[in-house]
Amino acid sequence: MRVGAHIKIDYPNPRNFCGGAFDDWIEVNLTDKCNGKCKWCIEKIGIHPKYHAPWEKITEAILSTEGNNIILLGGEPTLYKHLSLVINSLKQVNKKVYITTNGSRINTKFIEMNLNQIDGINISIHHYNLDINKKITGIKLTKNTLTEAIKKLHGYGGKVRLNCNCISGYIDSKEQILNYIDFAKQIGVDSVRFAELKLDNLNFVDLAKVFDYRYGLNDNPYADGCVRDTIINDMQVNFRQMCGLNIAMRCRPKNPQSDAKKRVVYYDGKVYDGWQQQQPKEFKTPSLEQLYQLRDKKISIAEVLQSIN
Repeated sequence: MRVGAHIKIDYPNPRNFCGGAFDDWIEVNLTDKCNGKCKWCIEKIGIHPKYHAPWEKITEAILSTEGNNIILLGGEPTLYKHLSLVINSLKQVNKKVYITTNGSRINTKFIEMNLNQIDGINISIHHYNLDINKKITGIKLTKNTLTEAIKKLHGYGGKVRLNCNCISGYIDSKEQILNYIDFAKQIGVDSVRFAELKLDNLNFVDLAKVFDYRYGLNDNPYADGCVRDTIINDMQVNFRQMCGLNIAMRCRPKNPQSDAKKRVVYYDGKVYDGWQQQQPKEFKTPSLEQLYQLRDKKISIAEVLQSIN
């Protein structure tokens, strides 16, 4: 579409998050506490309000959005001491509630006490070898504990997905992804998501190249779609690609515009227009122009931040 006679507006694929496909989803930053050490975590450059609202106020803020699908995030949301109260309150008004966790507190007892009404859980595990996953995340997990917890969640009717960030040197090839799928099947999950890293040139893995552009994977996720669903070895698989707005390794849309509204509720009880990446005045964040200048350099976002502060 052209505006006036000169400016061409680039609209995202309608299946994308920014294209409006997930407008009925409300993301909740439930806590700033986290027991992981993931180097790529973009919340390290996000805002962290000093005020922590009571759980009732957070729940009120969630309900004020009128969204029907609620996903609890963080930080590490299982560290939030009023987790069950938030979930139960949302379920009382027929909301669908999901949670994404590093798995550190996921065991049968915790599920019985806190997640017995959850609709779905995403467990972030970034390698099928749990010792290597500990090296990546700092979180110790055991296969038996995970398997038993997943059975318990299924008993309550909850769906379980593994979230895996594809990281260079770890899960970075078709063979490694197939090994990961085998692991997922062994512990009994329903599906797996493989995601490219955001704002990390050093560890970026191009999923389109890994799978030779099968499954709809492409070089321009902004226009051609960043979310793909398929089945591999009898496992439901979701792929999440990053476009040029999120990674300097891909071409950036010249004049991006989205009419989608992404609402995020923070633990201060306020509803924000998307995830906030603002920082205190004394802390500098890299501009997109700086990131794109690093397109051909193997430099991580952590190194960029260190260089400008």
